[in-house]
Amino acid sequence: MFPERVKLEIESEINGFERTTLKRLLRSFDQIETEAANKRKYFLENKFRNFNPDTDDEGCIEDNAFFEELNHISIEQELKQEFLNSSATWLFHLFERQKKRVLGSDKTDILKQQFAADGYDLDTCTDWLVLNKELRLVANSIKHGSESTAAKDLSAKYPNLIDNANVRLSETDIVRYIDALKAFWEKALYGKVFL
Repeated sequence: MFPERVKLEIESEINGFERTTLKRLLRSFDQIETEAANKRKYFLENKFRNFNPDTDDEGCIEDNAFFEELNHISIEQELKQEFLNSSATWLFHLFERQKKRVLGSDKTDILKQQFAADGYDLDTCTDWLVLNKELRLVANSIKHGSESTAAKDLSAKYPNLIDNANVRLSETDIVRYIDALKAFWEKALYGKVFL
């Protein structure tokens, strides 16, 4: 059993990560379409306020406004994807630091031996597999690129996370990883048998 302080620290770290990434930062992308529509409206108002019939063409102005809106959506969607992918990498690094601090190592072989001595087989823990297999591959693919060994393994084992050779995580994926991290530590810190 671990001291209550360790349990509280782990819980606080995970809750802080979840609150910051999902409730604060990710929410900043919720209004992409509204912002884009406002950019288009502002563009049109500005152009028509200064409209010169000798040099301006209404059709071109409308087209430019449309592309102003479309460009905003495209850029913001790319930034949102980058944020989601980065969040997975941050979460994996948090998991690595927690393993090292609490369990004394972040090395899989060492941890498997430690848990086996207590009668636990980490390979039967679904939360461990999500974190130490899937999330590890995701984080390493993001860090090392689409030509890396991790990216090739990720594509082979979890093709639903890849789109055009790039990692494409959703908010649902991040929530799933956070839930797996919570569940893993709930089992590990409270001495529950891994299922």
